[in-house]
Amino acid sequence: MQHDKEGAKKSRKAWKYGFGIAVILLGAILNLTTAGQGEFLGFGTVGNWLVYVGFISMAIVTLQAMSSKKRVVDERMLHVAAKANRVTFLAVLILAFVIMIIDGLRPITMAYHMFMSYLVCYMMIVYFISYKAMLKYS
Repeated sequence: MQHDKEGAKKSRKAWKYGFGIAVILLGAILNLTTAGQGEFLGFGTVGNWLVYVGFISMAIVTLQAMSSKKRVVDERMLHVAAKANRVTFLAVLILAFVIMIIDGLRPITMAYHMFMSYLVCYMMIVYFISYKAMLKYS
């Protein structure tokens, strides 16, 4: 049984590396064919962005492989994580409502890539704080 888990883990890792390599190759092909020219999310071309995403995904897989620890997860931690997910979802809905109101009063003129990066940071901070608070007080 243990041997099957290791094989599945290696297979998943191979798929993740394959995805990263495929995205890098697609980005290189787009750059060579000059398709997707023009600025895209802060990068010069779509191809450059794809190459960047491919390298980042491969770096994440490598870091996960280097720091793989056996973690003990109990029911309480899963319950707290589910609650933190719900709190994060509600916080994003509230933020979306507030943004719609603010945009209706005064148009927001922020670049899309900056807006999305702030939104992802907001979600991570809300999840981290709610998870730690619920873990401490539950």
